Amino acid sequence: MARKEDRGTKDDNVVRFDFRDKLKKQRDKRRRKEWMLGLGAFSIVFVGGMLALNWPMSVLTSIASSELAPKLSLMAGSTSPRFDLCGITRHTCVVDGDTFWLEGEKIRIADIDTPEISEPKCDAEYQLGMKATYRLRDLLNEGAFQVRPIGNRDEDRFGRKLRVVVRGGRSLGDQLVSEGLARTWTGQREPWC
Repeated sequence: MARKEDRGTKDDNVVRFDFRDKLKKQRDKRRRKEWMLGLGAFSIVFVGGMLALNWPMSVLTSIASSELAPKLSLMAGSTSPRFDLCGITRHTCVVDGDTFWLEGEKIRIADIDTPEISEPKCDAEYQLGMKATYRLRDLLNEGAFQVRPIGNRDEDRFGRKLRVVVRGGRSLGDQLVSEGLARTWTGQREPWC
């Protein structure tokens, strides 16, 4: 408490205290505490929501490749779904120039490598990666295609299905390579900068 002396009184024996300063400090401290608790609760809810949206679906990873192949090859005789760039929900969309989601399955185009857009090493890599992403979206939206397994590996280390995308007997990956938006996959990443 702040001691206030000589507040308009001439009596030297009277000591007056101003409680307003103490009450203001208590109120400010309580407001800061409430604000921090609210921020903490929001952070927990936000992180929980992000984890829930990106949580791996164990049902999808347990599907055998023999069960997956017929589902993905249905594209040859049916109308293909509409692809957009991926956002928060990922069901049928394009992630980048060599990765997309098809009806809830994450596919890595196994015969190519495209520039990174999530962690590019330079601006030129990002720009080319975005061109490859938009071009893959456009190619997938041009009509029916097939998704075929390649080699003896079904998935990569990230759980993506390794597949070659084919339309009319030609790999869409080869088309991206011919347009200068991708490289033929050699088994290891090479720098784009």
